[in-house]
Amino acid sequence: MKQPELKANERELIKLIRFFSKRAKSLIETGQLDPEHEKLTAACQNLEQQLYTHAHNRSAILEKRAHLERVVEDNAQCPQCKHADMLKRTGTTSNEHGWRCNTYKCRRCNITFTWNRPNNPWHLVEFLELYIKELDTALQTEQSEQMRQHIITSVAQMQDSLSRLRPVLQDSEDEVTALEEKEKEMTRLIHQFKNYLLIEKIKLDTLEEPEV
Repeated sequence: MKQPELKANERELIKLIRFFSKRAKSLIETGQLDPEHEKLTAACQNLEQQLYTHAHNRSAILEKRAHLERVVEDNAQCPQCKHADMLKRTGTTSNEHGWRCNTYKCRRCNITFTWNRPNNPWHLVEFLELYIKELDTALQTEQSEQMRQHIITSVAQMQDSLSRLRPVLQDSEDEVTALEEKEKEMTRLIHQFKNYLLIEKIKLDTLEEPEV
């Protein structure tokens, strides 16, 4: 399994754990340290495993989140030539609603423009909700039965998309919230255990002090 990316404080603690465990084992073997100290060594190894498990979970959640951010395809086309084959994405910007949208350059027409669709699922939900409201308003005054049926069908399709998209986004939000809480918990644990091991390391140092 690929090793997960560790944060600086996690790498520092793992380095300290391995150094402490190796040193404690050596002192136990030479009889300078009570075998009871093996319990602390085991606790160190257990914490190291916890750190890697947490890092794996964090990587999986963040990778899933990043994939979700990229899932929206805006199907942009040049407003001038109405084609998409010569478009080059140049960046992102926020529109008047605060939605993030992609900006493009059409190399055929040599113009730049912002596509009026959100580039992420969170803002897409807001876009669809607003669009549905506008269509519902238009439906109240629309006289053409053909157009009315078209609006009704479009609204139903968008509502179906929303019903499938909302639970996915909520699951992602719940995962990220839980991850943030776990990160705080692990940060406290790392800080406490690091300080404890540094104290224990000083104790080991005294066992190896040369006799005068």
